Amino acid sequence: MINSENMLETERLLLRHFKLTDAEAMFCNWASDPEVVRYMPYSVCHSLEETKNAINDWFHYHEKNAPDSFEVFAIELKSTSEVIGTIDYVEHDRVTRSAEVGYQLGKTWWGYGYASEALQTLVKYCFEKLKLSRIWADYDSRNINSGKVLEKSGFSYEKATPLKQMDCDELVSRVQYEILAEDYFK
Repeated sequence: MINSENMLETERLLLRHFKLTDAEAMFCNWASDPEVVRYMPYSVCHSLEETKNAINDWFHYHEKNAPDSFEVFAIELKSTSEVIGTIDYVEHDRVTRSAEVGYQLGKTWWGYGYASEALQTLVKYCFEKLKLSRIWADYDSRNINSGKVLEKSGFSYEKATPLKQMDCDELVSRVQYEILAEDYFK
């Protein structure tokens, strides 16, 4: 559901645009945790200032490059108002209306269904409000739980591509899942 303040809302979560004041929660709850960013193409934030810079980079990217095709949301618990993660979409192809989604959640909140709840809400927003035709996500094949979140959210396996990861001496697959508007609306 999109409320009057243009936030996405679920039973337990608010998905709202990031504010610079979210930097401390982001740093403490997930961005500085090596386990959370283990499978991401970037490393941990080493300071609160580095985290603020990351948020400012999102603001800059949105304003300059993608004002109507990129949004990053803070995942906020309604019960405590604590920011526990992030979820975003980036529209990569304006012709086919195809976008990539990504998400991160602090380790403390793993296993409670928050990532799936947030992703299902973002998918609804992307298809019903933004009128996208395809949404996709990929993840490091070692991150099995990310695949479970995608499957629980209605995504289907598309392909796996072997790639050399920065943190690994072996080939690791990037696994890609997708969901099409026509399947979502069935």
